[in-house]
Order: sequence, then structure tokens, then C-alpha cells
Amino acid sequence: MFGGNAAPQGRDIGGMSWFSRKPRSRFPSDMAQRLEMLGRFEFDVHNSGVDSADIFPYCLEPFWPIAQEDPIGLLADLREFVKDDDSGFVTYGASRLARELVDKEHLSTPDALALLDGAIEFKRMRNLPSAMLTGHEWSRWLDVHGQGTWPHGRTHPPV
Repeated sequence: MFGGNAAPQGRDIGGMSWFSRKPRSRFPSDMAQRLEMLGRFEFDVHNSGVDSADIFPYCLEPFWPIAQEDPIGLLADLREFVKDDDSGFVTYGASRLARELVDKEHLSTPDALALLDGAIEFKRMRNLPSAMLTGHEWSRWLDVHGQGTWPHGRTHPPV
């Protein structure tokens, strides 16, 4: 972009070019770690190695005000945040965060459903049996894919 004769694109004001910056995230810099912690804990409470006493103050409580003030924005930001998640635990944690903090009326929005679909895909890719899905995950799977479409699972890899 900056090579050759092409000038960088920006807004020209009195001979000065102002570049637009990516908006600052509303999330703390360790958000991925928080979501991964929540995802690992929710995925396997007993074998995650996460102390349950850390979940509320570290993974849930800080986001309660955002969930109350702007649930739609929170869901959109969570969806954007997890779009490049390779582990799946961050996505699963984001889905669980949404489920814990966002009012039920907002859990059917496209962003909330995308997070839920990501959580389901995380479990499907690990070849888990359908019994490992939560009730709302299983309901969503059936709504989208129908009866008899979940692949048979095998023992899941360690957390």
C-alpha cells in the first residue's frame, strides 16, 4: 500500500492527512485469557484446573455493566473478538459469557446465535457425543440441523 507512487489514503485537512484508527476495544487486554479460562471451566469443571472462585470476579463480574447497558453491542463485540480463535476455548467462553450475562430476549440475535453456533461447532469438532451439549446448545442444533444429524462422538481430548 505504501510502496510506489501511491500516497496513503486519509482525510486531507489543510495539507495534513488524518488516518482513521481501529476503535479501541471495550475489553481488557487479557480478554482472550479470561474467555479461555471461562471456556475451559465451563467445558470441564472438574478437570479444567481453573479455580471456580476465580470465575465470577475475573470472567463475569467485570462485564455485567456492559451486558446491562449495551447487550447488543457486547454480543457484536464478542463475535468480532472470537472470529480468529484457533483454540475454540475462547469462542466457547464467549458463548458462555453471553449466556450468563445477557438477557434471554437478546440471545436470539444474529450475534448471539453466531456465538452459540461457534460453541456447538467447538464441541462437534472435538467429536463429543450430543450428551455433552447443554440444553440450549442441543436445541439450537436441532433447530438448525434436525434430528439424527449429530455425528457419533468418541472420548474427548483432555482440556
